[in-house]
Amino acid sequence: SKYKSEFLANMSHELRTPLNSLLILSRMLAENGDGNLHPQQIEFAETIHAAGNDLLALINDILDLSKVEAGKMELNLGPLALVDLCEDVERAFRPVAEQNGLEFRIERDHALPPALVTDEQRLQQVLRNLLSNAFKFTESGGVTLRMGRAPEDATFTVESLTSAEHVIQLSVTDTGIG
Repeated sequence: SKYKSEFLANMSHELRTPLNSLLILSRMLAENGDGNLHPQQIEFAETIHAAGNDLLALINDILDLSKVEAGKMELNLGPLALVDLCEDVERAFRPVAEQNGLEFRIERDHALPPALVTDEQRLQQVLRNLLSNAFKFTESGGVTLRMGRAPEDATFTVESLTSAEHVIQLSVTDTGIG
């Protein structure tokens, strides 16, 4: 398990370098700065760029998993304003909802504090994964992100959550399959 984790961490880094070049060049092609590409060629470049971004996200997930398994995951804790989190999620997923003809709601309990202390990158990564899956498997209806306090009777397996004065619960629901 240790060797597998080290291998995945090393391979993830080695794969990112050529992938970043592919992303930069495909974006440049899609922008068609010289105006010499046909619409279909621009669409192909956009498809390459989108697939490259998907692959980069997968590599990042693999790297994170291998770090967790190796016990080397470092959290960068800091304050995160909930209004900023909501705006970022809205900006990222509103176009996806509109493109797929789906409703997208963000419901935030206004009794929550204005900010929380978290690893912003990890939290956004988890939310991106949950919301991406929700939109991916929802053909009609909608997707909702809810932010509120965890129920008083909630049980946790992590001591820091068990002993916390308040725990914030984020949930994603959808009308899709599963």
